[in-house]
Amino acid sequence: FDGAETAQVYIEDIKSSLPRPAKELKGFQKIFLKAGEKKTVSIELKPDAFAFYDPKKGWTAEKGDFNILIGSSSRDIRLSGNYRLDKTTLVK
Repeated sequence: FDGAETAQVYIEDIKSSLPRPAKELKGFQKIFLKAGEKKTVSIELKPDAFAFYDPKKGWTAEKGDFNILIGSSSRDIRLSGNYRLDKTTLVK
């Protein structure tokens, strides 16, 4: 059967200076597939994808390690990887 799928990208901050959600949705793309078809999807994560609001500093992308989680929902993660931000930056 033909169908559709939505690829969703979440980040998980391993160690944040402030509380953050366990998984934050940072990008998604809906694709339509014919029966048996496969597609490659690219979803770009820009620097602000790693940022959170710090009341003392504003939007901050804090250096550290992140898990990148990909799935069809937050409960159906099918692929994961790691990413490291080398420096803390303020995001506008």
